[in-house]
Amino acid sequence: MAELKFRNAAIEDVPDLIKLLKETIVEVYGQILPRDRLMPWIEGDRLRSDVNLLWQKMIVAEKEEEIVAVAAALDDKVALLWVHPDHQRNGIGGALLDIVEAELAKSGHETAKLECFSDNDRALGFYRARGWNVLCQEMDEYAGAMKMVMTKTLKKDVS
Repeated sequence: MAELKFRNAAIEDVPDLIKLLKETIVEVYGQILPRDRLMPWIEGDRLRSDVNLLWQKMIVAEKEEEIVAVAAALDDKVALLWVHPDHQRNGIGGALLDIVEAELAKSGHETAKLECFSDNDRALGFYRARGWNVLCQEMDEYAGAMKMVMTKTLKKDVS
């Protein structure tokens, strides 16, 4: 079995990150969001813009030198956590979430937040199983869908 490697993203990763997210977005959000809401990410510049803003904060998971997942923390939030559909349910998302949570705790945050679409049952179950709780539900105006704001008390960094 190929070894999984985690590392900070580099500028050279940007095209591969965009590719990963484009390949993942339809699979993950195609059942949740109307196609017209996905188009700015699929065909427009929204995804490229988001990656260019966040790549320096991203942690990637590589398998056989291919980026298969990505996560990022921003302020006190898990800003994103995406695993390519071909690599889901293999523990990669959980490992990345552990890394991001540890990074947030090390930065001095006692609690963290994340957002997840309310209709994304698979992701909600994933987060709940890892100790995340729903704080509130609100409308994501840009996406045109309800989202859950979740929170978790982080383990204190003892190092």
